[in-house]
This record gives sequence, C-alpha cells and structure tokens, in this order.
Amino acid sequence: MGAWRFVTFGLVLFLLVLLTIGPTITLIFQSFMTRAGYFNLDTIFTLKHWQRVLTDGIFLNALRTTLILAGVAAVVSPLLFSLLAYLLVRTRLPGRGALDLIIWGSGAMPGMLTGLGLLWLFLGTPGLAALFGSIWALIIVVVLQGNTTGTNTMKGVFVQIGADMEEAARISGSGWIRTYIRIWIPLLMPTLILIGTFNFVLAAGATSSIILLAGRGTVTLSLLALEFAGADVGQWEEASITGLFIVALTVIMATVARIFGQRFGIQHER
Repeated sequence: MGAWRFVTFGLVLFLLVLLTIGPTITLIFQSFMTRAGYFNLDTIFTLKHWQRVLTDGIFLNALRTTLILAGVAAVVSPLLFSLLAYLLVRTRLPGRGALDLIIWGSGAMPGMLTGLGLLWLFLGTPGLAALFGSIWALIIVVVLQGNTTGTNTMKGVFVQIGADMEEAARISGSGWIRTYIRIWIPLLMPTLILIGTFNFVLAAGATSSIILLAGRGTVTLSLLALEFAGADVGQWEEASITGLFIVALTVIMATVARIFGQRFGIQHER
C-alpha cells in the first residue's frame, strides 16, 4: 500500500474513536455528572447516581437476568447452530432447502416485527402462553436470534473441513453422537467459541426482540437502560451506568474468548 497505509490506519483509528471509544467516554462522563450535559452547575460531578444504581434491586435483578440470558445463549447457540449446519451440509434429508430459506429469511426481519410475531406466537400457542413474561421465553428468543449468522458461519466451516475424518470414524465403528463429540466438536471449537462470543454480545444488548415478552421480573440491562432514558423518566445518568455495564460485559467476554479460545480444540503443534 506504500504511503497509503498511513491514510488507511488514520481512517481505521478515526472510526474506532468515533464508534467505540468516543461513545464509551461519553457514557463514563454522563454517569458521574450531576445532570448529564450541564457544566454550569455548582456541583458538576457526583457519585450519587452510581450509589443509587448499585443499590437498586431492579438493577441487580436486571444484571442477573442479563448474565443468565447471555450465558445460556453463548453455550447453547453454537451447539444448536452447528447441528443445523450439519443437517444442511452433511445430510440429504428432505426439506433442507426450506429450512435454509427460513434461516436466511429470519435474518431479514426487523427487530420490532420479530418481537411482535413472537408475542403473537407465545400468546396464541397452547403451552407457550404459560411462558409469557418468564425468563424461559427470553432464553428461547436470545438463543435463536443469531441463527442466520451462526448457522451460515458453521456451514462454511463444514464445507472447508470435508468429511474424511467423519467417514474414518464411521468405518471404525463410531456412531453419529460419538463422532460428533469426538471429531466435529474439537474441529469446530474455535468457531464455536467465536459464535458463542457473538451471541453473548447479541443477548446482552437485545432490546427489540424481547421488549414485548419481558415482564417486570425479567427486565434486562438493555431494557432498563431504555426505561431510564425514556422521556417520562429522563434519568440519563442511570441509563449511562447501565450502558457501561453492558459494554463491560461484552468486553470481558470478548477478552476471555480471545485468551482461551485458541487453547481448545485441535492444536497443530500436538
């Protein structure tokens, strides 16, 4: 690239500051301000908003709910999407094409429209109505919401790896379950960790897909931040603190995945 590498680096750095570092710094400042955006007050900065949020039972419950949803999504989603990808790539079952179209189509649905459809589904389906407002309904939604990206990422990995090892395992007498656990999961582990991290981030910040399904006892951090920032509440400082916790959760998860992600699965040096 020659001298253009400096221009490219500058553009990337500018976007990094504009889209990530800048908003995070703004949230930090707002969380400590007596009144967000007002610098002409006698006392500009205070800790009372942090004290109020950290001792609020609703916030602590929202934090717990978010951790449960994000943790379950990070564990269950990669395994589920890998199974879907396996069915689409490695089998010849009828209806695979329709399933593939459904997975692609779900990714094109707007979040609020998806939430409305899920609301009708839970309220209009016998057996699911009892789950409305519970954490189980939210778990189902957050597990499935990243299916388009997760499944198609897994499909690409299955195509690239090939079926040689699976065929060798079958010839050696291994059944499908043992083959999947002993062969495919180690081979897919880096991608499973990547998709798990991605779905953790999606679940931690999910709003439009779960807003119509959540009850007062199952409010998440993202929904609580939206409530704080509402025009009738106007607690921007508390909303900033809640947003910082969402950012912290995602950064911690991404860091842990980066540190330990390469230690699992197949190691080339072994």
